[in-house]
Amino acid sequence: MSTRSFVLQIAERYSYIRLADLYRPLRFLRQLSGQPPVCFGASGFRRDLVDDQEPARHYTAFVFVGYWLPTLLATPILWAWEILGFVRYGWQWSQPDIRSGTIGIRHGRCVRKQGPGVLPTLIARDLSEKVGSGPLDNG
Repeated sequence: MSTRSFVLQIAERYSYIRLADLYRPLRFLRQLSGQPPVCFGASGFRRDLVDDQEPARHYTAFVFVGYWLPTLLATPILWAWEILGFVRYGWQWSQPDIRSGTIGIRHGRCVRKQGPGVLPTLIARDLSEKVGSGPLDNG
């Protein structure tokens, strides 16, 4: 599978980004804010990246954006999406989504340069809650 196909497939499955529906903008936008076909839940994610029960959705959406766009263009899209969410969800700002989206953009750029094989290492390093990182784990 090509890297391009990989990015398109993970975006559709984990973020509900279906480029085939771009010609139907309302449907496309509803999908982006809805539940994706494959859900992981919040278990295992760094706590500072979680603001709902599906943090992988937001992260993967910005892997997609970061893959296609340079950081200079992808970052304003992240902020615009969060500002729209701020208005849509009753004036609640999500700093975890900004953090997750920023990581996603960076990972998308890495996937573009190095291929999809780099993604598991990046996810383990940057997204996962580290074992032994809780307040009671220091002895």
